[in-house]
Formats: sequence, structure tokens, C-alpha cells
Amino acid sequence: MYDYQPPRQNAIARLLTLLLFALAAASFVVSSFVPKLAAIPQAVGLILLIPAIQLITRYVISRYLYRICLYEDGNTDLDIYLYRGGARMQLVCRVGLEEITAARPLTEENKKPPHGLRRYNYCPDIRPQNALVLSITNRDGDCEIVFCPDEKMTELLQRPASAVAEQETATEVNTPDQAE
Repeated sequence: MYDYQPPRQNAIARLLTLLLFALAAASFVVSSFVPKLAAIPQAVGLILLIPAIQLITRYVISRYLYRICLYEDGNTDLDIYLYRGGARMQLVCRVGLEEITAARPLTEENKKPPHGLRRYNYCPDIRPQNALVLSITNRDGDCEIVFCPDEKMTELLQRPASAVAEQETATEVNTPDQAE
């Protein structure tokens, strides 16, 4: 088993959130100075709060844990967990390594998914620096997953699933939690 928790570098998300909250607060203050038209600045303030709350819950509070697990039946899976503070983690993605058809870095050319292909984003940042795009084919059809693994996990994902299972049974992969 190998675990990796990507660090967050969300200066953009924090700045946008702060800006949206400041604009919402300013619109509520302005509404007190124009009592006849107070509903308009208040509505603008409420509209500005919606993306601020969405940015906070998606990029500021959320943390991800990527885990490669080897099971007793010989299958190896990539599990992605999401947690928003506290100890409760939620499994948001589980993919068998045999279902991965391609693993390539996120670049300007593949920033947008091909037409008609579903893409799931599990990056902790708005603009990730070292993201990986996994193309997956399974019973549900084709899709892509974007996430931010470290170099070791990228190496494990770009190998065939049988090679990863052989390596994990031969030697146990150290996780960041075991280093403490």
C-alpha cells in the first residue's frame, strides 16, 4: 500500500474567496446607505456569497488522500479519499489499475477533455502544477481522472498493474505515514 496526500497551494482560491467575501460585505454596507433600493445591493451580495462558499468547500477546506492498495485477490486499486476536516474520510473514486489505459501529464493541449468524455477532477488546487490525467475504460464506459500524485505514485501508475502487484508483494512500499 502507498499513500500520498498532495499539499495544497491555493493562494488563488484563498485570494478569490477573500475578494468575493469583501465585495459581498461591501454590497451589504452599501444597501444601508440607500434604503429605497436596498434589495439590489443585498441581492448582489447574496449572489457573490454563492461562489465564495463553493470555492471554500472545494479548494480551501477539502483535502485529498491518494492510495494504491493491493488486495488479497491480487487486484490493485487506486483509491481517492476526500475529507473536509475531522477524521471522516469519504471514498470518492476507486479504479482498478487494470482499467487504466493511459497516464499522461496535464498540459495545455489536454487541459480540456475530448468532446463527450467525462472528466473527474480530484486536484486540491485550482491550477495544479503537476497533475496527471488517467484515461480509464471500465464497465461504465470511458472517462478521465485528473489528480496530483507524487513521482513515486506516477511511476506506479504508468507501469502495468501486474508489475505493481509483483513489486508490492516483493517489498512493502513505504508510506509517508510510516516515516514518522
